[in-house]
Amino acid sequence: MRRNLVVTGLTGLLLAHLSVCAAQSGVEIDISRVELQAQAGGSVSTSLNVRHPGEADSKPMTVRPYLRDFLLPVQGTQTYAAPGSSPNSLGKWLQVTPTTFKIDPGKTQMVRYTVNVPPGTPPGLYWGALFFEAKADENAQKAGTTSVRYQVDVGQIIYVQVGAGKFGGRLTGIEAALSGKTLNVAATISNDGTTLIRAAGRAQIRDSSGKVLATVPIGESIALPGNRRTFVGEGNLDLPAGHYDVLVAMQYAPGKFFTGQTALDVKAP
Repeated sequence: MRRNLVVTGLTGLLLAHLSVCAAQSGVEIDISRVELQAQAGGSVSTSLNVRHPGEADSKPMTVRPYLRDFLLPVQGTQTYAAPGSSPNSLGKWLQVTPTTFKIDPGKTQMVRYTVNVPPGTPPGLYWGALFFEAKADENAQKAGTTSVRYQVDVGQIIYVQVGAGKFGGRLTGIEAALSGKTLNVAATISNDGTTLIRAAGRAQIRDSSGKVLATVPIGESIALPGNRRTFVGEGNLDLPAGHYDVLVAMQYAPGKFFTGQTALDVKAP
């Protein structure tokens, strides 16, 4: 007897551990992010490669590209929504070729797309995510087994800068907290301009004499136009009770930084 259970997204990652036989369905892409320039009323084209990562004895996949908006909260991971949900959505600007295709194991398919910017579009940054849904033949399963196939759609993030961008960013807040021997640092950047801000940096912990006791890296992230984003870092420190200064520097371009500082008071146990 053959039984199938098909799940999608992260839920499948959990259920797959419970199955007798588990397999992932999905393709790979060679470029996960692209940043393009265009003018109102104009267009820009590019391409990427989609690959079937399966072994020679696995089944072909039928692949369908589709577009989604994505939203990036102040903290946490992005969420996805239907095209047109965001004021800066690429919406119906994308034309993808081919719209559906079949790909054999180990093979690669080039996918081209054109971004057609409507006339009169205000200057600014527009964005979306081009996903690839892949469906494999489900009939290659041995009798008497139960399988869980989990499907993870891969996608490319697309940024399109229409017209001349205007930079406007500032560091609006810094927080530092010590829990045991773990120091958590959070730096919030507000993007008040019309271009993408991509930043990463570090936090220095200094004592009352100005001596640098430790440096904590702050990971890279982005702040979208009209949004705030909190960049976080974590480090292991053994600090005695006392008063410390936490100095933050976030680099957003070669030689350009957002800087600020906050106090950290460590109390005796």
